[in-house]
Amino acid sequence: MTAICPIVSATIKEFIRRKDFYVFLILLCVLLAISSMQNFFHIENISRYVRDVGYSLTMFFSFFIAVTFSAGQLPREIENKTVYPLLAKPISRRMVLFSQFCASAAVSVMSFLLFFIAFMVFDIIKTGSLNPLLFVQAAIFGTLFLCMVCAFVIFLSTFMTVAANITISILTYLFITGFSDSLRDFSIYAKGPAAICSEIIYYLIPHFDFFNMRVRITHEWGALPFWVVASVGAYTFTYCFFLLYFAGVIFRRKKL
Repeated sequence: MTAICPIVSATIKEFIRRKDFYVFLILLCVLLAISSMQNFFHIENISRYVRDVGYSLTMFFSFFIAVTFSAGQLPREIENKTVYPLLAKPISRRMVLFSQFCASAAVSVMSFLLFFIAFMVFDIIKTGSLNPLLFVQAAIFGTLFLCMVCAFVIFLSTFMTVAANITISILTYLFITGFSDSLRDFSIYAKGPAAICSEIIYYLIPHFDFFNMRVRITHEWGALPFWVVASVGAYTFTYCFFLLYFAGVIFRRKKL
């Protein structure tokens, strides 16, 4: 851990100097302010739409930062040849990957929490109420979601270019969030080899849809049971572990 902390600290400082986060934060606040205007579109119970838009923007901006930042971590280290001093300390290649994951996750979660705080402030101003436990669970799920995204992108970065990594990550996210239920229904009703293949695909793909709290927050449903939160946390830990493990296997065999 003593070797990881300086890398994470340097990465956070580098991210603070970049303008991406500030642009997204200002854009989020502007869009939230517009959507929070009284009698917006003259629709009754407009607060639900404000929550829907605010939460969706918060998650999307955080996801975009996580993908773009994580995708460039390892290729940039190799291109700038800064990976060689790290390996000479000595630090194993697995530890380098893990440090990149920790740095990317720290930056992504930090951005998400600030976005989420801004979203909560506008929500309180608009509705005058807040379900603390539900929003805490949403923050936990958002954190787990970004950790999984970072692990997935770091895994792809071991054998893909930055542009291809970003493209595949975004397309994967869109496919899973849009067609996960359809794939599940197909695997249930399919027969023979098609059923087996669909089952394998369904359980192997990263289920980013597990972390989506949009509907629950929008309609002010109650907080989730503890076992659901624990199950999603265990799933995230397990999936991240295997992604980073196989990323380490690939990176160990990669010629630098």
